[in-house]
Amino acid sequence: MAVPKPKSALEVAAVAIGAFVALLVVVPLVPLVLDLVIGIFRGFFDVIVPGGRTYS
Repeated sequence: MAVPKPKSALEVAAVAIGAFVALLVVVPLVPLVLDLVIGIFRGFFDVIVPGGRTYS
């Protein structure tokens, strides 16, 4: 499905503002998502590897 290109200045401004708001919402969520993914990986890794993690 093709996305129509904005034709008026108002549509261009709406697209730019939408992209800016999307960045403000997505960028702060990146560390949270990475922490979740790494936490799940560490949880499985601790179960698979005998002895688990050692804190030193």
